[in-house]
Amino acid sequence: MEPYSILNNVIFLDIETTGIDPERDTIIEIGAVKIKNNDITRFSSLVNPNRTVPLNILDLCKDMTQAELDKAPQLDVVMRELKAFIEDMPIICHNAAFEQSFLDIDNEFLDSLELVAILFPELQEFNLQYLINRFLKGSIEEKHRGLSDSEDTIKVLNMVISTFYLESGFTLPMTIVELEHWKWYRFLTNINMDYVKYFIDNSYIEPNNETKQKAYPVFALKDYEKLFDNKEIWTRNGRGYKLRPQQRDASKFIREGLQNSKFTIMEAPTGLGKSLAYLLPATIYSYLNNEKVIISTNTKSLQSQLVDKDIPNLLKSLNLKDDVSYDLIKGKSNYLCFDRFEDIDYPTDINTLLGYIYLKRLITEKGLGDIEDINYGIKEKLKLNNLLEQCFCDAELCDIESCSYRERCYYASKVEALRESKLVVVNHSLLLKWPYQNVAPLENIIIDEAHNLTQEAYDAFESSLISYEFEKFLKEIYNSKEKTGYLYYLSLRAKDKNLPLKEIEADIHQCITQIFNVKTAFENYINHSGISKDYNIKEHLKKSNPNTEHIVKALTFLKEDVSSLNLYLDKCASVLKEIKALEKDKRLKVLTEKVEVIGNYIRLIEDIILQNKEDYCFYFEVDKNLNWWRICSIPLDVSGDFYDKILNGAKSCLFISATLSTDNGYNNLKNSLGINIAKSQNKEIVEVPPINPVFDYKGKSAVYAIENIDPNDIGSFAEEMKNFVLKLLHNIEGNIIILFTSRKRLEAFKNESLDSFSSLGIRLVEGKKDIVKLKSRDNRYILLGSKGYFEGIDIPGDSMTTVILDKVPNINSKEPFYKSLVENSIEKGKSYWQAYANINFPIVSIDLKQIYGRIIRTEYDYGALFIMSKFDSTNSTVRKLEKQLHGVPIIRKDDDEIFKDLKRRTQRWKQINLYKIMKEVKETIKNDLKECKTSIKLDDPGKVEEFVNVFFKEEYEKRNLQYDVHISLIHGVHIFIADKEINLGKSKKDIVAYFDDIL
Repeated sequence: MEPYSILNNVIFLDIETTGIDPERDTIIEIGAVKIKNNDITRFSSLVNPNRTVPLNILDLCKDMTQAELDKAPQLDVVMRELKAFIEDMPIICHNAAFEQSFLDIDNEFLDSLELVAILFPELQEFNLQYLINRFLKGSIEEKHRGLSDSEDTIKVLNMVISTFYLESGFTLPMTIVELEHWKWYRFLTNINMDYVKYFIDNSYIEPNNETKQKAYPVFALKDYEKLFDNKEIWTRNGRGYKLRPQQRDASKFIREGLQNSKFTIMEAPTGLGKSLAYLLPATIYSYLNNEKVIISTNTKSLQSQLVDKDIPNLLKSLNLKDDVSYDLIKGKSNYLCFDRFEDIDYPTDINTLLGYIYLKRLITEKGLGDIEDINYGIKEKLKLNNLLEQCFCDAELCDIESCSYRERCYYASKVEALRESKLVVVNHSLLLKWPYQNVAPLENIIIDEAHNLTQEAYDAFESSLISYEFEKFLKEIYNSKEKTGYLYYLSLRAKDKNLPLKEIEADIHQCITQIFNVKTAFENYINHSGISKDYNIKEHLKKSNPNTEHIVKALTFLKEDVSSLNLYLDKCASVLKEIKALEKDKRLKVLTEKVEVIGNYIRLIEDIILQNKEDYCFYFEVDKNLNWWRICSIPLDVSGDFYDKILNGAKSCLFISATLSTDNGYNNLKNSLGINIAKSQNKEIVEVPPINPVFDYKGKSAVYAIENIDPNDIGSFAEEMKNFVLKLLHNIEGNIIILFTSRKRLEAFKNESLDSFSSLGIRLVEGKKDIVKLKSRDNRYILLGSKGYFEGIDIPGDSMTTVILDKVPNINSKEPFYKSLVENSIEKGKSYWQAYANINFPIVSIDLKQIYGRIIRTEYDYGALFIMSKFDSTNSTVRKLEKQLHGVPIIRKDDDEIFKDLKRRTQRWKQINLYKIMKEVKETIKNDLKECKTSIKLDDPGKVEEFVNVFFKEEYEKRNLQYDVHISLIHGVHIFIADKEINLGKSKKDIVAYFDDIL
C-alpha cells in the first residue's frame, strides 16, 4: 500500500474564518484529516457565521457562497462533532497559533510552518501556496478551504521531511538534536525511512533544458547601441523583442558618458526600457575596459529586478555570463555576524532556543546571512528580533580582515564578491555613505530613480539624536548591578582600581534622568501650546522662541552631563589602551568608537542650543503618544557634501529617471546635488533634452479636475468623494487606484464608503500584495494608497484605467525643513510665494508625473486621472504642471459633462487600439485564414466572422486587453465596441479594403 502521510497518529486541521480577530470574527469552515495507525478518515463542515461574510473572504475561499453558509450548522454543533473526531490526538496546522486562537480544544497543537522554518531556514516565504510551488510537482492552487488545505499540508510535509532527510544524509543534523524538547522532535525521530525513500523516488525534478548559446563575437560588442538593431541577440533565448529607437538613442548618450568621462543627466520616459538602455553600455564598457560600474536605485523592487532578471538575461543574451560578474551589496548592519553569534548566551527556554537554532542553521549550515531575506512572519513567530540585535554585523565590532571566522562569514564573502564584481547594485542610502571605497571606488556611477536622490541626500547628511536609542546606547557602556556593558567587561580584565567607574555610572544615570527631563519639557510645551496629538509633533526648535526656553534649558543640562560622561570615558579609554593584554580586545575598539559617537551627540546638542550655523534647520519631533523625542540638525544645502562624497572622485556618472526634469530642464537637480560644482571643475555635463514619450499620452489619456470639493474638510470630503466614486463606477469599467496625500483622508474615506462599496460587490484593498488584484476582471477592486504608492504600481492593459488623487501633493509649508528652505529663500530677496513655488514645484511636479505614470504602462494602455482638489487653470503652478504632463488634455466641467466626455474618449481610445492591432496582425490573420480554408467555408460569412472574432480576441488577451469588440461581416463590414457600432466615417473604405484583402 502506498503511504499517504509520512506522519502517523496525528490530525491535520485547517479552519476558515470571517477575519483574523478571534474577538470579533468567527469560524466559517473546519476541515481535518485523521491519520490513525496509517488509516485515513476525513472531517469537513461549513459553519453558520450568523452574519454577512466579507466579500474578500468569499473571494479567497474557492467556491464558498453566503447561501451555503446561511444553511450550515451552528458552531457548537460542529465543534461537538469535531471533538469526537479528533479524540486526544495531536493536531497539526499551518500557522497553528491562528487555529488555536479560534478553537476551544485542549489537544496538543503543532505548527507545520514552524517545522518548515527550522528545517529550511533559507526559504524567504512560508505560506502554504509558496511551499506547494516549492516542494510539489504540478500546478496545485491553494483553495483556502478547510479540507483541501489540510490535504495540501500533508502533501507539503511529506516532501519537506523527505527532502530534509535526503539533504542530511538520512540522519538528524546536530542542530536538530539540540531541540530534543521541541514538540516536533519526537516526530522527526520516529520517521519511517521507507516512506521517505518512497516520496523521494516519486518526487519531480524539472529538467534543465538550458543549451549553450552561440558566442556573440567580441569585436561586435564594440558596436554598443547598434546591438539593439540585431533582433537575433534578443530573441536567441526565446524572449520577445521589439526595437525602440528612443531606447537605442538614450543608450548612445550613456555609452558616450562612460567612454568620455562625462556626467550625464537624462529623463527616460516610461516604456523606453531605461534599465536595458544603461545596462547594455555599462556591461560592455565594464567588460572591455575591466572597470566597475556602480548602479544605485531607490527601491528594493528595482534592485531585485536588476539582479534577478535584467542583468543575468542581458549577460546570457551576449554570452558574457562567465566574463562579467555582478552582485548586490548592502550596508554592514544588514548581515549576520558569525563571530557575534558565537557570543550569544545559549538559550535555556525552548521558544528562544528555536530562534537560536533557526539562525544557527542559517549561518553555519546554509552559509547565508542577509537579514532582509529573513521572512517578517518568521521573525515574529520565532522571536528573532532580540537575537538579531545580538548578532548583526556591528560597524563598531566587525573587522573582517582580522576576524577568525572570515572564511565562513557571509558578509566577508559579499565584500570579496564586491572586490571582483564588475556590476555592483546598491541603494541610494548606501551610496551616500559608501563604506567600500577601498574595495570598490566610486568611479563609474549610474543613479537610477534619480528623482529620489535629493531627499535621500538630505536624510543622509542630517544629524539626529533619538531619546530611546541614546538611552540604549548609554546602558550598553557600564552597569555594575546587571554586570553588563563594554566597560564593565574591560574593567574586569584590566584589574585597575584607578578607573573612574563610579563617576561614569553616576553620569550615565544622570544622563538618563536628563533624557526624561527633556521629554517632560517637550510634553509641557505641547500641552501648553494646545498642539494636536493626532500625528507625531514636528516643529522648529528656535532659540529665539521664548516658548521653547525650557526645552533648550533641559538640553543644556543634558549636554553638560553627557560632556562630563565623555571626559571620564575618554580617560578610561586612554588607560585601557596602555594595557597590552587589551590591545586586541574588540570591546576596547567599541568603547573608543562610543567616545567618538558621544562627541558627535554633544556637538549636535550644542548646535541646537547655540544655533550659530547658517543655512541649517534645527527641529524636534515628538511621538504622538509622548513615548520618545528626537532632535535634528539638517543642512539646507547638501550640494557641497554630495559633490565631495560622491562626485569629486567619479570618472563618469549618469542620473536617470522616468521623472527627472521639473522645468523642461534639470536645474533643480544640478543645484541640489552639486553637479554645477563639477562643471566648475572642468567636468563635462551633458543634459539630454527630455526624450519624447514612448506612449501617446495626449491621444490616449486625460486629466479631469473636479471642482467644488474641499479636501481640507475631511468629514464632508469623504462623503462627497464616496458619492463621486459611486457615480464614476457606473461610467467606467475595470478597477481603480485612489491615492491620498493624507492618511486621515484615506481612513475617513474608507470608513465612509466601505458599506456602500460592499453592497455593490466592490472590494476595497490596501496592501502591497493586493496590487496584483488590479489585474482581475472577475471582480472589481479599489486600491487605496498613500505616498508609498505614487510609484511602483505597474498594471499593463485595461483592467485598471482610472487613478484618483485626493489632492495635488504640494509640500507642507509648516513642516520644519520646508519652512526653513522657504525662510532661507526669503532672506535672499524672494517673496514668500516665489520662495514657496521654487521649493514646491520641483517636488510636486515629479510626484504628479509619478502618479500619472500609473495609468499608461504599455502602448495599448489608456485611461484618466481624476484630481479631487482645486486644479485651477488660473494658478501659475497648475499651468506649469500642465506642461509637465505631455500635453494631456485637462477637462474642468461638472460631473455629468465629465462622464459624457470620458465615455466619448474611452470609445475613441478603444477604437485606436483596434485599428492598431488590426494593422499589426494583418499578415498573421491572412496566413491563418489560408491554413484554415479547408475547415472554414469562405462562402459562409458566419464561420468567417466567428474565426475573425476568435482571432482578435486572442490578440487582445496577449496585450492584456478585454475584447469587448465585435466585427460583423455578414451584411458588410460593421464594427461594434461595447455593443455600440462605431462611426467608421472616412475610414470605412480602408476597413472594408482590409477585410477584403485578408479574405
